[in-house]
Amino acid sequence: MRFALQLLALSATVASIGAAPPADPLAALAAANGHPAGLHFRATGSRVVEGRTVATTFDQLGPTRLLERCIAGVCGGSWFDGAREWTYGLNEVALPEAVGERTLMLRTLAAIASYAFAEPSFRSSGGTVTPAGADRWRVRARDGLELIAVVDRASQSVAAIESAGGETLASYGRQTKTSDTMFPLERGGPAEAGSLDGVSVVAGPLGPPAGAVAVFGRAAPLTLAAENVPIVPCSLGGRSLRCLVDSGATPSAVTLPVAEALNLEPHGELEIAGFSRFATGFIAAGPLVVGAARFAQARFAVVPRSPAAAFDVVIGSDLLGRMRLVLDRRQRTADVSMPGGPPGPNSVGLTFRAGSPIVPAQFGPQGVRALLDTGDEAVVSFGYAQYRDGPQWPVVSRGQAAGIAGAEDAFTVLVPEVQIGSLGLGPTRALVRRTQADAHVGVGLWMRFVLDLDEQAERISFAADTSKVRP
Repeated sequence: MRFALQLLALSATVASIGAAPPADPLAALAAANGHPAGLHFRATGSRVVEGRTVATTFDQLGPTRLLERCIAGVCGGSWFDGAREWTYGLNEVALPEAVGERTLMLRTLAAIASYAFAEPSFRSSGGTVTPAGADRWRVRARDGLELIAVVDRASQSVAAIESAGGETLASYGRQTKTSDTMFPLERGGPAEAGSLDGVSVVAGPLGPPAGAVAVFGRAAPLTLAAENVPIVPCSLGGRSLRCLVDSGATPSAVTLPVAEALNLEPHGELEIAGFSRFATGFIAAGPLVVGAARFAQARFAVVPRSPAAAFDVVIGSDLLGRMRLVLDRRQRTADVSMPGGPPGPNSVGLTFRAGSPIVPAQFGPQGVRALLDTGDEAVVSFGYAQYRDGPQWPVVSRGQAAGIAGAEDAFTVLVPEVQIGSLGLGPTRALVRRTQADAHVGVGLWMRFVLDLDEQAERISFAADTSKVRP
């Protein structure tokens, strides 16, 4: 009897050793959907919105994603590399968005939507996944926000993504199968692509759009024109012209007489906002040569000739993202060079909002995120609504402010203390415009400093003289 009992115990031990380990539910989820995190998907869709056809292209490879929407040939979109988001417009030059709560949310959302969170590499690289109830997973990408992945039990696919507080951030439906892998064509939510019509798996990596490319040679500094905004000699399509360097403008633009001289008919649909709004089209032209920089071709919105300054071309923030610009008002020079290199003195970090450079500023007691606008001749300016909210500093003078879209009444006030980043300016005159929405830091600073703008390096520096700047 003792022998029989020993055999029974031994048999139980062997059975225990040979049993399969418990199934990993995350691995099962990834397998049920065909391990989509390792494939490059390209989905497209077309919808009519307010009488206009909007064509959408959405690329996804793991947590990286590229979203583009086009209306009548005018395209723009966003690129997310898994850690940071960039936006781009007419010239497809991707400029980084500020890292905030949306970015932290996207880091986790993109990992869930692509099923990267269900792969072992997600956890080994610092992500966390824990059960949050039946068919729910609590997910946090490395350096991301915690979100909840909601799984449909019947299809074993991600049906929705919720915030930790229960708000639905994204929803997924109309699953389709391509290359033995599931992909949702209905993608609802503010961070998703919307309704798509079809999808395929394509070969190759996924990256940002190439955009307009600048090639750099050797050239002497350009001579600044006499105007109170930076206008420099340039050429477009072999014609000698005057270029306004305007970091507050996006996209870049040409005046209508230039488009006509180049025999180019504007097409597409664009809305330009200044003191008023107007609809226009764009042209593609080149080469554009500005100092040492040469663009073989670029796209330009077509705008009326400005009553404020006699320029032919506007080099906006999109093309400035490809170059470094040093403005020396005292020497009347503008130096265009390849971006990069060490920062100059009094360097202030830039962030971007929808392709426009933003600097931290303080006007009196008010901290603001101000648009860096080299097309604004003031040192600082802001709208009447902000002035009305106070403090209402004393009015020094009254007049008009002119721009591409016309002119409007404005007045100047004396702000007792202005600070740009860590740079203190002391008492400063500020222009108040009736219709201006955001605060601006303008090119008027060039009366006191050499301005060294490098959008690609996300900074602007303020030097006492050119010898302190080495482009």
